[in-house]
Amino acid sequence: MVIAIIGVLVGLLLPAVQQAREAARRSACSNNMKQLGLAVHNYADANKKLPPGNKSNPAHMASTCHGGGLGYYCGQYGWPSYILPQMEEQNVFDQIDFSLRSYTSTGGVDSWHRGGAAGDAANKAAADAMPATFSCPSTPRTTANHKDYSAASMGVYRCCPERVGAAAGGGGPADGIFYRDSETAFRDITDGTSNTFLLLEDAHSWFEADGTPYSHGTNSFFFVNHASSGYATALYAPNSLSSSSRHRFARSHHPGGLGAVMADASVRFVNESVNMTVYRNTYSRAGGEVDVIDK
Repeated sequence: MVIAIIGVLVGLLLPAVQQAREAARRSACSNNMKQLGLAVHNYADANKKLPPGNKSNPAHMASTCHGGGLGYYCGQYGWPSYILPQMEEQNVFDQIDFSLRSYTSTGGVDSWHRGGAAGDAANKAAADAMPATFSCPSTPRTTANHKDYSAASMGVYRCCPERVGAAAGGGGPADGIFYRDSETAFRDITDGTSNTFLLLEDAHSWFEADGTPYSHGTNSFFFVNHASSGYATALYAPNSLSSSSRHRFARSHHPGGLGAVMADASVRFVNESVNMTVYRNTYSRAGGEVDVIDK
């Protein structure tokens, strides 16, 4: 009888304990996002513009990853590399040689990265030193030095933000804050900084459409190649299941939704059942839309 009673009590208490633990993890994740948002703001204060979503180097456009694929945008530098000094990570920043291709010890789980090392190994030390701020405590760590946050890019989805740029081409112009070689200033965000996504959760470990876990991560620290490492678009609703070759969307391991940093550096929780028109509107920086994510 006593054992049965204990079993009942454990069954009642366990969900409460799990909920409390997730609440603590979600709070820590929100703090990470706040710190990243403030680092982006501090970068903008120092440079009069926000960091680029990724920076392309014409000298590297003929390079390839793993002997094939669309190599002309292989090994570019993503937004995390540029805000490291604002995160008190100057020592990591100083190890990066931006004249060379960026690096990842384990490329993303898609047909272009193929999961192996890519880029210039001279940048390996920096690539393997990702600060903990880029990791969400709720996300299972399947691949080292893969982050769980991405830059907001496209509300009207087009492939692909890491090579689209501001002008039409490669699928059309990006309408969000971040894209290839972006130099967005706060004055360009005419929809309002409190109405526009800056960063969103983008868990590096996720699931195929049938629920099978990805074999490894999708979101290398600062290495950018196809398919859009470090970018979140409105391709799918938050927390959707999708093929690993189409992982350019926001998702988290928090029940019910995900965190987002707005362009004013405030942090909000976006419900996974959000109206998709409203969700897409909140990506655009100057679309003039009325319906956006509520505070």
